[in-house]
Amino acid sequence: MTICLAGGCLYLCASAFICGQIFFPGCNTSAVSQGQNTALDSTDLKAMTDDMAVKILASPAVQEAIKEKGSLKVVVEPVVNDMRAEVLPKGPADAFMARVRSLLARHAPEKFTWIMNRSAFYSLRDQELSGVDLGPSPDAMNPEYALTATFTSLSDENAQGRNSYYVCSYQLTNLQDRSLLWTSSYEVKKQAVRGFLD
Repeated sequence: MTICLAGGCLYLCASAFICGQIFFPGCNTSAVSQGQNTALDSTDLKAMTDDMAVKILASPAVQEAIKEKGSLKVVVEPVVNDMRAEVLPKGPADAFMARVRSLLARHAPEKFTWIMNRSAFYSLRDQELSGVDLGPSPDAMNPEYALTATFTSLSDENAQGRNSYYVCSYQLTNLQDRSLLWTSSYEVKKQAVRGFLD
């Protein structure tokens, strides 16, 4: 799939989850998935992050901010897990943010400057990695925006099976005045029949 924006074209592989939604950047994306369990998986990771990367770049507010300020200095914050009972380990949670950043860094490198999260920087420095240039200290370069994600869920289990409904919302917030530059969400319903349940 090719999305042409001001300043160039973005090439992304869109999954079935985002086809039909991509031309409506103000709408939230949703999907229904049936299988052996109701946890978020790699298919959701790809569909969600493809969708979020496209929508950030397609946002008129984001494009206007880039036009006015140039490359936006963005720090990526860890996922906030507000899910009802599901466990989202740190590794998978980080992947949902890292892939969005990776897509934007690859397809729109001139539009964003990615600043390492302060805790991640000091964690790497504490490991005393030889020959690794960590770049400037977080105190030497202040981010202008924060990219955050909050995952919430509702689950229902009965004699027939289990249903889980996820809302994963992303926000790009101006750290100077706390205004919301962009927000969107990915919604998915997962269904598992009783025969597949543990």
